[in-house]
Amino acid sequence: MRRKLTLRCVLISLITAVIVFAVALGVVFWLYDETESDDIKDKTHLLTAALQSAEDPSSVLAAIDDTRVTLVDADGNVVYDSYGATDNHGDREEIIAAMNGEPEVVGRYSQTMGAHAYYYAEKFTAGGNTYVLRLCERRSDIGPYIGAAVGALVLAAAVGIAVSAVFARRMSGSISARLGEINNRLHALTLATPGTSAAGGDEFAEIAEEIDALVAGLGGSLADLRREQSKLDFVINNISQGMMAFSSHNEIVLYNKPVCKIFKVKDDIMGRHFSYLTKDEELKTLMHNALMRGEDGEFSYRLRGKDLNFKVYSFKTDDESGEIEHIVLVADLTKEKAAIRQKSEFFANASHELKTPLTTMQGLTEILLAKAGDEGQKKQLERIYKESKRLSFLVQDMLYISDLESGRAERREEDIDLGAVAAEVRQEYSHQAEERDVTINVSGSGHVRADYRNIYEIVGNLCSNAVHYNVPGGKVDMDIRTDGGQVILTVSDTGIGIPEEHLPKVCERFYRVDKSRSKKTGGTGLGLAIVKHVCNLYGAKLNIRSKVGEGTTVQVVFSPPDDRNK
Repeated sequence: MRRKLTLRCVLISLITAVIVFAVALGVVFWLYDETESDDIKDKTHLLTAALQSAEDPSSVLAAIDDTRVTLVDADGNVVYDSYGATDNHGDREEIIAAMNGEPEVVGRYSQTMGAHAYYYAEKFTAGGNTYVLRLCERRSDIGPYIGAAVGALVLAAAVGIAVSAVFARRMSGSISARLGEINNRLHALTLATPGTSAAGGDEFAEIAEEIDALVAGLGGSLADLRREQSKLDFVINNISQGMMAFSSHNEIVLYNKPVCKIFKVKDDIMGRHFSYLTKDEELKTLMHNALMRGEDGEFSYRLRGKDLNFKVYSFKTDDESGEIEHIVLVADLTKEKAAIRQKSEFFANASHELKTPLTTMQGLTEILLAKAGDEGQKKQLERIYKESKRLSFLVQDMLYISDLESGRAERREEDIDLGAVAAEVRQEYSHQAEERDVTINVSGSGHVRADYRNIYEIVGNLCSNAVHYNVPGGKVDMDIRTDGGQVILTVSDTGIGIPEEHLPKVCERFYRVDKSRSKKTGGTGLGLAIVKHVCNLYGAKLNIRSKVGEGTTVQVVFSPPDDRNK
């Protein structure tokens, strides 16, 4: 191994010397070209100045004997050439450059001089005429200088290589001894026994074998860990919500890309406190309180025009090792809330626009009905009146839902007797129930704190659905009872029932399980949507159970007023 290190050091020194030699030659040639170029430029400048001020330009040109001088007019015709050339020079590269006002040094082989030469030309004006003065100088032979430089460089390289060989031999001995010690320790680690350095051989190969043995033992476990880590990173970074994990010291120990997008941070936030993410003091306080409580919680906050929802999950630990104690999910609900607001505004605007013409239509239809004598006309007018009335109810329901969603709905709280409300609703729908041969029963009592109209809407819509979607000879039971401070309203019927797959959607606006039947019953498709929104207004729980052919049971659970905001 010592021999290999020595040879490699010598080889590196040799390669370095060759590179230095090549670079040095390049620099010499470059400096030579620069010197020659500067020299011919200076001569041309001086001669041009002399020609412009001389009374006899020909005598000035004739005095130049060590450089070829050519004077041409604006058309490239030769006025004077120290070598007697007479052909037009307008196509020469240096002449063209001078005429364009961008003179440059050009190097090429000169047929006239029979040697490689440098050319440089400058434009000037004399006696009202434009001329171009060109100088041409042979390229000097620098071979002798290069030969002397090569000899010196070769001698320096030889001395450098010899010195590097001596140092390389000494250094390789020291490295070999140290590597032998490392090899012994790796060997002892692998076999759990004291290691001994092998005599001779390649220490690098032995160390590589020992490292391979260690890697073979750990490779499988490390590969599994990397795969699992890769899966975890993929899942975490591809969920739409922002996710942060906090230690017991409220420092971020895990986060995903959406967090950086939501809070507009580009730096690595690992180990940072939450306050690093935002300058909003109110949000800092909310998050601090949520983490310090040590309980699961949720809060919403509007930050820089974004509607954010924070869900905090806390885990109890007995030590302070800094492991994960809190996980916070941050959802950007800006688009969803904007869509809800736009939809609500649309419904409100559309309803207001429809309300006046519908009222007019109903009034005019009533007048026409009073004067109609023909039975055919009367039948059509009754149909118009019925449809306009149904549309009027629809508009009222749309406005009511819009008020509930926007928070404009009345929320006066008074003591309401649910039993009395149910009795009023039964009276209102008694005629429709008789027409369909349906019996309405009311039982029990209970009091809630709420606005009368809102409670009446819940009971009325549930009773209306139970009557309209019932069967001849069926019944509707409205039961009110109290249980541990809760007031429970249960409305059940023996009607046609709702297929299970439709239950999650029945509270959506205008959702109808059977559209043809709904149209016949005259419903607006907003009844259960209104019930759901009123329940949300008072924090009541809404449960719906149904079975096709057996009926439907809807239960509304009102919590005590003190528990609604918990």
